[in-house]
Amino acid sequence: MRRILLSFLSLVVASCAHEPQNEIDGQDTASVADMHANAAPLVVMIGVDGLRWDAIDRHNAPTLQSLAQNGMRPESMIPVMPTKTFVNFYSLATGLYPEHHGIVTNAPYDRAFGEGFVNQTSPGEARWWGGEPIWVTAEQQDVRTGVMFWLGSEAPIKGVRPTEWRPFDQNKPYDERVEEVLGWLAREGDERPGFVAFYMSAVDTAAHRFGPESEEEGEAIALVDQTIASFLDGLEALGLRDQANIIIVSDHGMTHTLQSDYIYLDDYVSLDGIYVPELEGRYGNSYHPFVQIFAEHDGQDMDAVYDALNGVNPHMQVYRRDALPETYHFNHPDRGADLFVEADLGRSIRLRAPEPQWPTPIPGNHGYDNREKDMHATFIGQGPAFPVGARPDSFENVNVYLMIACILGLEPAQTDGDAALVESLLSQSCPSFH
Repeated sequence: MRRILLSFLSLVVASCAHEPQNEIDGQDTASVADMHANAAPLVVMIGVDGLRWDAIDRHNAPTLQSLAQNGMRPESMIPVMPTKTFVNFYSLATGLYPEHHGIVTNAPYDRAFGEGFVNQTSPGEARWWGGEPIWVTAEQQDVRTGVMFWLGSEAPIKGVRPTEWRPFDQNKPYDERVEEVLGWLAREGDERPGFVAFYMSAVDTAAHRFGPESEEEGEAIALVDQTIASFLDGLEALGLRDQANIIIVSDHGMTHTLQSDYIYLDDYVSLDGIYVPELEGRYGNSYHPFVQIFAEHDGQDMDAVYDALNGVNPHMQVYRRDALPETYHFNHPDRGADLFVEADLGRSIRLRAPEPQWPTPIPGNHGYDNREKDMHATFIGQGPAFPVGARPDSFENVNVYLMIACILGLEPAQTDGDAALVESLLSQSCPSFH
């Protein structure tokens, strides 16, 4: 991080002093700044995994706090269900509920395919990704895009990928991510993307391992905050800061987990004749906020399983797929489970045997009911399209796609967002919506 901060400081000085020997991606920063003056709108979406709605109020985050103060920050952003990473980052990209885009959990099972999502291969397979991500909409309307590590960006959805995309690399340092994205933005004319996005996971990792409100969560937020500051310095050096609309989003919040009094699924039901994806694999019998139960055979009667689970534990709810709460929206035709079993906030579902890989659940977790405030996410919008100091009520994350489409003047695909709400939130009209 020190290296990138010093690098950007030198770029800013170079831009002010018009010294042509200082370059980004082989270009003089002064000439790049002149070239980008009065250019087309630019949207930068930065995904911060696990940044709860109140996290920047609990920890020192001067860059994020400044963006919020000088832009729009709602009370919170409401994630879709389940409140998991893959589900919500793809809803942010498409403006769709999971029942319409198909990513109904981090590793969905598909009845039609007869198989589950595999992290090593499925991200690049278009068959898993429904809907139309914002980068596909933009590319189809001649707006170049650059996306680093956003869910869905590795697949040719509708035959389209971002102009620039990269296979996910968890270990790629944040300063290298910033440098590469700035390199895309330093290009000339139509070669420069109008939309870029990148992703950081440090906050989620820390909050899982040490819990929300922990010192380690604060350290991770500081790292993310410094990374964003460096990126903004780079935008300034390129002459793009004033025209850039910065959107900070997270996928979900985080809550403290109860370290005892677990819900043992096999106390109530036999696993014979049913399939529970969450309980598969090396780490299957860990500590889950929910499990999905599929019949092993088409037409199989699940009444006995439902009756065995319904009402037997006051901290567990079981829903048939046709009777989910109206706020859940994840009963996909091929991927919706026959039964959805959910623990109360902070509690964990597991099996008595075999023994899990670790003796107690991780201190922080998510995946719980999206009506719980601890599950709510962060949204910050700052730039020409966002009213300064606006503090609207909480809104659903399916509206973010439409925000970006409006700012870029794109005709949007069909979404589950509310166009009228989006227009009321922004400081500009959205003629492409009408």
